[in-house]
Amino acid sequence: MTIQPIETGFFSTDGGAMFGMVSRRVWSSKYPVDGDNRCPLAMRILFVDMGAHKVLFDTGAGTAKVHGIDYYKFHDPLDVREALARLGYAPDAITDVVLSHLHFDHCGGAAVETAPGHWVPTFPKATYWAGSRQRALTFNPSRWEADSYAPAVVAALEEAGCLRLIDADTELFPGLRVELYQGHTDDQLVSFIETPLGCLVYAGDVIPMTLHVMPLCIAAVDNAAVVAVDEKLRLLHRVVEKDGILFFFHDAVTKATRLRRSGERVLLGGPVEL
Repeated sequence: MTIQPIETGFFSTDGGAMFGMVSRRVWSSKYPVDGDNRCPLAMRILFVDMGAHKVLFDTGAGTAKVHGIDYYKFHDPLDVREALARLGYAPDAITDVVLSHLHFDHCGGAAVETAPGHWVPTFPKATYWAGSRQRALTFNPSRWEADSYAPAVVAALEEAGCLRLIDADTELFPGLRVELYQGHTDDQLVSFIETPLGCLVYAGDVIPMTLHVMPLCIAAVDNAAVVAVDEKLRLLHRVVEKDGILFFFHDAVTKATRLRRSGERVLLGGPVEL
């Protein structure tokens, strides 16, 4: 089995936006921050060759166009196709793309613009999987989330007939189970991947960074704070029960870690090299 994290690029945003009610005094001792209170964030996706299924988990921002994108100061972008080519895989080798949710930084690379206003799926033979409510929110978002979606990308997947929507926890195929989580946004897909290292958990923005393992540390941009905390804790206990490895999409320092239980608390274990 090939397990390959792929850094698709980096951006930055306000530390308070990422760490919410946790004070800067706490989080700035554990994570980089500059003089403008901006923290670096990764867009770290995952490729897993499972034999019959060659799966991408998220795609990064790609070339998606959304309102206010300049604020994020994107840099060092990497086309996912280029990264896969280095591994020996053409775009049509990808069989499945599991999109944790449809915010542009996670799904923008799912389609490419071949002519002005004309988008097509990046991986022409892949089935794209996403949470059911995410599709609805893409085309009818709340004002809170409106700048987060890239409807042209999702429309391209729909028009090509390759988008499949998930509305319940399910096994997509042997070795890959997806479960729905709420809070940051509706119907996020968390992937549980059976690997020789153990269960690898791709959490997306349910637990985007190591600091979010802290119970009350959630992003200020999460839709529903109470729900996000409860769902994050539910997932942390699931990972511990499975002795799993938690994979981080946004953490610019740590790719993955094991967890450990201390009484009722779940704490960071040691980092894991993939």
